[in-house]
Amino acid sequence: MKDALNEALPPAHARAPEPGDAAALVRALSQDGIAPPPQLGERLMARVRAHAQANATLHTRRHPLREPAQTLPGCRAWPLAAHSRLVELDAGALLPDDGHSSRELLLLSGSLLGPQGERLQAQDYALAAPGSMLRAEQRSRLYLRAHGADGPFHSSAPLHLMRSRQADAGWQPLREGVSLLPLYAEGEALSLLARFEAGARVPAHPHGIDEECLMVEGELFLGDVLLPEGGFQLAPGGTQHGELFADAPCLLFFHGAIDPQAVDNAFRLQRGYPAL
Repeated sequence: MKDALNEALPPAHARAPEPGDAAALVRALSQDGIAPPPQLGERLMARVRAHAQANATLHTRRHPLREPAQTLPGCRAWPLAAHSRLVELDAGALLPDDGHSSRELLLLSGSLLGPQGERLQAQDYALAAPGSMLRAEQRSRLYLRAHGADGPFHSSAPLHLMRSRQADAGWQPLREGVSLLPLYAEGEALSLLARFEAGARVPAHPHGIDEECLMVEGELFLGDVLLPEGGFQLAPGGTQHGELFADAPCLLFFHGAIDPQAVDNAFRLQRGYPAL
């Protein structure tokens, strides 16, 4: 297929390039002497201001691995929030342990060996007690969250392990096109994996406690922010999320609390699951 200039058209299924900053677009047009009509310019800038206001309280790192890393022997860490980070370990390196915090982790790539010889592989989840030794069997990358004396998670066992790739029976619906795999819960906080089908949506909702989201596979619109694979967003308690929308299948790690507005209990009951 070619256009009127005899240039090849992109495939029908190809995604458009990611949009840039509307403010930068207005400036570029103005500098080229092709200033947009005043009404269009005002609308673009109003959209920019609305976006900035809506996301002012959300802490988003779309490409955290491009930021400077904190380095230790055999270990590199990219801070995400106050208690969480992405960590990369060289083969044979030990996972950092401060001796008094439980450590929550989701393995993203590579493999780890647990304190009793457990072998963790990609997408395995674990909560390790303070002092429990975890060693990289090969170069590995993981999401790591420390839970100190104030929690919210506390581990008495050396290692609580969930093999998410083998937990087909544990998935349950949240609403049409969205399913959840609970990983660990304590008090009002829980960690889970959320799987979105193409076209799935979760309506706008508030956050009673801090919510952390890490894109494990694919990408997802959180309001009008497109969070790519490897991206992270912290929504502090008391903030609001716009609608979540997946235009393609994706997998998201979530730590926080599920707001009732995100749940379609009628859909759950139809499929034999209790209301949340």
